[in-house]
Amino acid sequence: MHLAALLLTLVLPLTGCGKKSSADSGLTPAMEMSIRASTATSVTLDLRWVNASGVRLLCEATDNPAARTAREVAEQGTLSTGQTAVLDGLSPSTFYTVFAVACNDKGDFGSLQYVQFTTDSSESLIYDWEQRRNGILSFTDMALCYGGSAHRTPFRWEKERFAPFVSYVDLQGREHWMFDAFLCIEFVIDNYSLAVGASGTSAEREQWEHLIEYWFDDDNGVNALEQAVEAAAQRLGTPPCKRKVIMVLPDPIIHQECIDVSTPTDYWGELNGRKMDFAKAEDRIAVYKWYINEVRKRFDQAAYRYIELAGFYILSEELPIPGDGWNPEIKKWEEIIPPITEYLHGLNECMAWIPYFEAAGYNRWRDFGIDYAYMQPNYYWDEEGARPLSRFFTMVKGNDLGMEFEFEATILASDPESDKYRTRFREYMAGARENGIYGTRPLAYYQGTNAFYDLSVSENVLDRELYHEFCEFVINNPLRIE
Repeated sequence: MHLAALLLTLVLPLTGCGKKSSADSGLTPAMEMSIRASTATSVTLDLRWVNASGVRLLCEATDNPAARTAREVAEQGTLSTGQTAVLDGLSPSTFYTVFAVACNDKGDFGSLQYVQFTTDSSESLIYDWEQRRNGILSFTDMALCYGGSAHRTPFRWEKERFAPFVSYVDLQGREHWMFDAFLCIEFVIDNYSLAVGASGTSAEREQWEHLIEYWFDDDNGVNALEQAVEAAAQRLGTPPCKRKVIMVLPDPIIHQECIDVSTPTDYWGELNGRKMDFAKAEDRIAVYKWYINEVRKRFDQAAYRYIELAGFYILSEELPIPGDGWNPEIKKWEEIIPPITEYLHGLNECMAWIPYFEAAGYNRWRDFGIDYAYMQPNYYWDEEGARPLSRFFTMVKGNDLGMEFEFEATILASDPESDKYRTRFREYMAGARENGIYGTRPLAYYQGTNAFYDLSVSENVLDRELYHEFCEFVINNPLRIE
């Protein structure tokens, strides 16, 4: 099973050596304990002790480390005499505390130790459609689709809106499959922030649930994508492989007001009857897993024919750690991203990420277990020459990154500065070819809220020219397996 538990409170080192017990003037029993792994119904502990014959253990569904005394554990706990102990019969998605004391044959016992963890959800068991995969899925050209917040115009992702993302008709009238992957993404839900650093109060469980409901609402979102691919398949035949869906992971923001560390950390709401406290890494991990499993459950229930869940996406565009990046102390990604990527890999699901230009973590994305990492050039908006493409391609090649292409509605001929933006976008395509990125690295495409659709339906000559040029770039990507 997966390494699902995190050690919340590090147990004390092997203290007590050299102290005399009041009972026999011998050395006091001492121990240390750590979590090796957990499942939905069990936890495996590594135990070490000195001056003792074993360890007494009590496992209880409580988050109160003072719920038991050392004497109570010594008198009521189960004796373990091995270096590994497995505690079975636990409830899924439940927060537990394991209390322990080292003891000897004379009845002496040491100080109380404890570890805390949350068991996996019973729904985290791998589904048949995930089990059949040979590892994580492959995709080459991922379109970013923003939706969920009321400020988006248009608000809904319906079948017709997805149509130009799914297939393309060239100048000779031949139709081709277009993007092979779709990132469902959003940064805010109205006045609530889903991302660290975005404006607004940190999103609560209600907003996380709203995001899920939006993407699986009737003929909107993921369901509409299935419909759009099905409609294209009636003309093109069944696609060579299912279209991939990557679902955004909202940031479990530690404080209710992101950068105000005086604001509460237990604002998010309850999970499995317990109030979540994002000051605790295991609670942030538990919420991540709950969200992942809710999305996976929706895919399993729908049994889509033309699309499939390929993985999840880290919303934060930087992954700072102490000594590198902005305010790592209010993010603490190193505590939660590695165990979540490990969890996803056990399900044959991937983790994707797109940092901004030179963002913290861009050169150590593998340390977090990320599978698909792209970098934003941010050159499209660069008016100061601070982000030259030459430096961008050096960093991308040096760190084995994919590339994100960027454009917005400003690329349309109706914008007074569109010539400048079309030139920059064409430099992206030319640079990707010249630097060996095209055909060797995965590509992602940011298009604002609706720019690609607007480009596809525009009748302006300049727009039509760029539209066909771009679509040919995508469908002829040498990396594509179809």
